[in-house]
Amino acid sequence: MSAKQEIVDGMQQLIVQAKRVGKLLDDQGDWEVTRPAGWTPREMFCHIAATGGMIAQMGPALLSAPEDSDFTQSTNISDLNAQTLASMQALTPAQLVEMVEQNYSKAAEWVKTIPDDQLAANKSFASMTMPASELLANIGVLHANHHLYEAALRVAF
Repeated sequence: MSAKQEIVDGMQQLIVQAKRVGKLLDDQGDWEVTRPAGWTPREMFCHIAATGGMIAQMGPALLSAPEDSDFTQSTNISDLNAQTLASMQALTPAQLVEMVEQNYSKAAEWVKTIPDDQLAANKSFASMTMPASELLANIGVLHANHHLYEAALRVAF
C-alpha cells in the first residue's frame, strides 16, 4: 500500500473514531471533564477539527517550502492552539464531531492529489525533518488519534 493511501485510510478511520468517541461522550455527558492532558474532550475535538482544517489549507505551502525551512519557525504553537480552541468553544458537541468529519474529509481528498515525489520529499515541521508523507501521517493521523484517545480515556476505562 502506498504512503498516500495509508494517510487517506488513517484520516477516514479517524472520522469513524471521532464519531464513536463523540457518541461515547454524549452517552456519558462527559464533554467538559478535564483529562490528564489538561484539556476537556470539547477542547480536544476543537483542536482535532482545527488541525484537520489546517492540513488542506496550509499543506500546499508546506510541500512547496524548501527542506531546510521549518514551517512552524514563525508560529507559536501554544498561541495557535489557544486561538483555535477559543474560536470553536461555542460549537455544540455534534457540531464539533461534524467539523472533524468535514475537515478530515477535505484533508483526505487533498492528500489524494499530492504527487508521490512531493510526499517523498523531506520537509521540516516543529524542528522535525522527514518525508512529507511521515509528517502528514504523524500530524494528521497519529496526533489526532492521540487526542481522541485522551478524550475517551476516563469514559472508556
